[in-house]
Amino acid sequence: MIELKNINVSFGKHHVLRNLNETFESGEVIGLVAPNGTGKSTLLNVMMNYLKPQSGEVVIEGSKKYKGPKENSRIYQDISMMPDQNDLYPHLSGYDHLKMYQDMYKRKNISVDDVIKELEMGHYVKKKVSDYSLGMKQRLCFAMQMVSDTKIMLMDEVMNGLDPNNVELISKVIIKKRDEGKTIVIASHLLENLEKYSNRIFFLFGGVLELFLDKKQGYADESTYIRLKGISLEEATELFPDKYLVSLNEHGLVVRVEEKEQITKALEKLIAADMLEFSVGHLSLTDSYQLKF
Repeated sequence: MIELKNINVSFGKHHVLRNLNETFESGEVIGLVAPNGTGKSTLLNVMMNYLKPQSGEVVIEGSKKYKGPKENSRIYQDISMMPDQNDLYPHLSGYDHLKMYQDMYKRKNISVDDVIKELEMGHYVKKKVSDYSLGMKQRLCFAMQMVSDTKIMLMDEVMNGLDPNNVELISKVIIKKRDEGKTIVIASHLLENLEKYSNRIFFLFGGVLELFLDKKQGYADESTYIRLKGISLEEATELFPDKYLVSLNEHGLVVRVEEKEQITKALEKLIAADMLEFSVGHLSLTDSYQLKF
C-alpha cells in the first residue's frame, strides 16, 4: 500500500502536482493516464523519493516514511521502479542483470530461472544486452522488477516496444502479481490494454488525479454515450437539442445523454434519419482521453 498525502510539486510557476491525496491499496493495479509532460513521471519519482515535493509526504505500507538513508534503504525493499533500458549494461547478459537484482534485493527465495521461463526469455537471456532488440530489452527490464519482488511496483510505459504477443504475456504476469497482493502503479499510453487489468484508472489533469474508473464502483461518469460515425457536427446539432452534449473527434462523434428517456428518443431520431452506424454505452478510456486532452 502507498499513500499520497497533500503532495505538491512545482517547477517555477508551473504547478505540476496539486494537493494529491490518494491511497493505492495492496492487490490492485492503478492506471495513470495523461499526455507526455503532464506529471506522470514526476508523480512516480515522488513516490520513489527521487524527487522531493514542495509539501506533503508519501507513506509506504501504512507507516514507513522517507526520512534518511537508513530508513530509505529499508523502504526500497518494499518499493521499486521498473528499470529503464538506459539502465542496462550492454556488455552484460540478461541473466547477469537478473542475478544482480536478485542479490541487490536479497531475494534468494525468487527463482531467476522461473522468471526467465515465465517471460519466455530462455533463447536470448544469456546473450549480451548489446545484441538485444528493443522488445527484448523491455522484457528484461520487466523481468528485473519481477525478480526484485517488492510489495509495491511502479512502471512507466511498461509495454514500450513490445509486440502484441509480448503485451499479452506481460499483461498476464501483471494480473498474476496483482492477485498475489502487489500494489502496481502503471503509467501508460496503451489505453485499451491498461483498461483490461487496472482496478482503478486516473487521469492526471491539471495536476490533479481525476478518477475515470473504479471496477468495484463503476465509472466516475455514469452518463450513457452514443458514438456515431459518418455524421458531421452540423448534422448532429440539427438532430439533437442543446440538452445533449455533442463532441467531435477523429474517431467519430459522441453524444452524451443523462436520462433513460433521452436515450430512447436519441435512438429513434437516428433510426428515422437512417443513421444506423452507432454504439451505446459508457465512454471508453480512449474516447475520454481524446475528449479531455
